[in-house]
Amino acid sequence: MKFQHFPILCLALGLAESQAEPKVTVTPAVIAAAERGEAEAQFQAARAYLRGEGVSKDVNKAFALMKAAADQGHADAIGGLGYFYSGGIAVAKDETQAAEWFRKGAAKGSAKARLNLGKYLIEGKGGSGADAKQVRDEGLQWIKKAADQGLLEAALAYGSILYFGDHEVVQDYGKAAPYFQRAAQQGSRDAQNFLGVMNEFGLGMAVDAAAAERWFRQAALQGHLKAQSNLGNLLNPLAENQATRIEALAWLVLASDQHEVTAEKSLRDVVPGLKDGELDKAKTRAEELGKLIEAD
Repeated sequence: MKFQHFPILCLALGLAESQAEPKVTVTPAVIAAAERGEAEAQFQAARAYLRGEGVSKDVNKAFALMKAAADQGHADAIGGLGYFYSGGIAVAKDETQAAEWFRKGAAKGSAKARLNLGKYLIEGKGGSGADAKQVRDEGLQWIKKAADQGLLEAALAYGSILYFGDHEVVQDYGKAAPYFQRAAQQGSRDAQNFLGVMNEFGLGMAVDAAAAERWFRQAALQGHLKAQSNLGNLLNPLAENQATRIEALAWLVLASDQHEVTAEKSLRDVVPGLKDGELDKAKTRAEELGKLIEAD
């Protein structure tokens, strides 16, 4: 099967995954609003200073702004303080404090705080010595709540748990599908690749090669190596139609050049059966596709 199990349980401050959220854009007007004490601006400025995006990175300033927004009741900022304590950023690392802040933010309705609290609990953190299964089950409930709020990272996380049957959850492709749909529609290339696999093999849904190609292509054009490999193999590098053959080979070349192992193996297997010049054409097409991905 053309999927891989990968860790997704990184914490979210709106900071979770490098591809899950766009970069923070902070204008001088936002900085000025933060200095005037506006909570939402303080939260956005805190994220920017933490990441060093649009401003010089300054974790101490980030923490101060996050605390100021939290003190005004900003739900995401309250949960955001947990991020600092969980990583020991600008403060001493303290998992108990982190869990407390995540819980406070979750109680106020922050999807990010709910996701982080859920992840903390299923990792066995912040459970205050309670029964391990109860802690894990509570964690799963918080992740589901965040996913049901439409948070991309949460939808991807909960869908993946259902897809793989992690944390003693019954594996259920059908239940995973709508969560991947939510994340994919928000641009998650991981979710798009999952849906491609599910459509190709009929996991929790009908086999639909056209839908599989569509999802793989969306993820591949965002630079997802596994999706590039999957798309190349789905199109078939030995297809009867030469244009399809070249396109398939091009995606495999693109992924193989970045050491994606399935693509490397596929190319080794098919190269002996290619016609003269086809591999060169595929390499040229791969260069064109690479430029499209870079431009995106």
